[in-house]
Amino acid sequence: MDIEKIRKWMEITNEYKQSDFWSSVLNQQLPKEFSTRTSDVDVPKHDIYQNDTTICILVELPGIQVNNLIFNLISKSRISIKTNVVPPISNELAMKQERYYGEISFEIDLPEPTEAHLLTVQYQDGLLYISYPRQIEQINVNI
Repeated sequence: MDIEKIRKWMEITNEYKQSDFWSSVLNQQLPKEFSTRTSDVDVPKHDIYQNDTTICILVELPGIQVNNLIFNLISKSRISIKTNVVPPISNELAMKQERYYGEISFEIDLPEPTEAHLLTVQYQDGLLYISYPRQIEQINVNI
């Protein structure tokens, strides 16, 4: 064993020990992937489609009871969805859980504004279908 190498290593570690390096590293916020599962449900996976007349949004919400679903248009271009995911089997019997159970609340920006009375909402096979007509203004140009 080389005592000089050990002495040099101790000097280097003492430099870091006296500084605030490790405290600052440990006080930093953890990345999202290391935090609790609730961060994974900020906004469920969703797709947005449009054609000449309609916009359709599909939101993945597996295992949701339709009577637990609360849907609101909070502005002309933003919707709010709230629900409660209830486990199909008691949590006391769980050996492993990767799915999130509990309250979910999230918002989705709409690609184009709309009015509440124009929205059509359906829930089937774990997908929430939201559709509304596009409000495209036609401009007449006289040449």
